Amino acid sequence: MSRIIFDNEYVIVIPTFKETVSHKHDFYHIFFLRENEIYVTGSGMKHTMPSLDECYAFLMIDPTSDLADHLKEKVLIEGSPVRLKTNTFTYSDDLNDEMIKKRVIDWLMIEGFSDKRPKPEAEDYRIIKLIGEIRDYKHLEKNIAQIALRYNLSESRLSHAFKENVGISLKGYLTIARLKYAYRLVMEGKSKTYASYEAGFSSPAHLAYICKKQMGISITDVLR
Repeated sequence: MSRIIFDNEYVIVIPTFKETVSHKHDFYHIFFLRENEIYVTGSGMKHTMPSLDECYAFLMIDPTSDLADHLKEKVLIEGSPVRLKTNTFTYSDDLNDEMIKKRVIDWLMIEGFSDKRPKPEAEDYRIIKLIGEIRDYKHLEKNIAQIALRYNLSESRLSHAFKENVGISLKGYLTIARLKYAYRLVMEGKSKTYASYEAGFSSPAHLAYICKKQMGISITDVLR
């Protein structure tokens, strides 16, 4: 079974699955490769996961995070995936989740990818609040109209403000938050049926479809 470690701004994946089909989503990725290399992809960039022989771990990075902003502004400046030489990210199976999280933080700091940077003052405080709530898995069962009502905004105004401030659609951000929560529930031992409904999907089949479309692999294969 793949090891999945959840943090606030990214998910750490140590995969056992061998490949994915070509796909795209709103996450950013850092794939850790052999030979002191990384492969970086951005929101909306079509890609496949490098082979398991080459890729031993990767990050699924929240597109609203400071780390994603850094990758977009400093690394993915050509608008396409890139490979870079770096220091090796090292871990071992005997490390617990918190120790691996610490290794990732240290690696990000060493490589200058630190995700602890000040936010621009121009950001809409309502959008910052909404992002925080969605990261805490709130609103996943709601549609955009219901969330807009909660914020005393029209659906169109909220959607526009979110896209303007974040660069991706609110609908897209809700989708990846639902996927992340579904994975988390299944990793905690819940059934895929329970996880589907709890994460805001209409059915287990809906979760399976979105997972395959967004991630290029079924949730069953990830957890096999």
